[in-house]
Amino acid sequence: MQSVLGKSPLEYLQDLRIERSLHLLTTGHAGVDQIAAEVGYAEGVTLRALLRRKLGCGVREIRRNP
Repeated sequence: MQSVLGKSPLEYLQDLRIERSLHLLTTGHAGVDQIAAEVGYAEGVTLRALLRRKLGCGVREIRRNP
């Protein structure tokens, strides 16, 4: 998979989850814990940390600047 997509399976899955999370954060009113559960994380804190690490911004910034 890495040779085809240029990223590991974990990175690919994280990217999919981030993409879906961004859509949900900018188009709806669901809480972070609910969005995290919908995209496959047990807790919102995990999603928050991933967004901060990968995108360099938090949930508030994402919701304010869709």
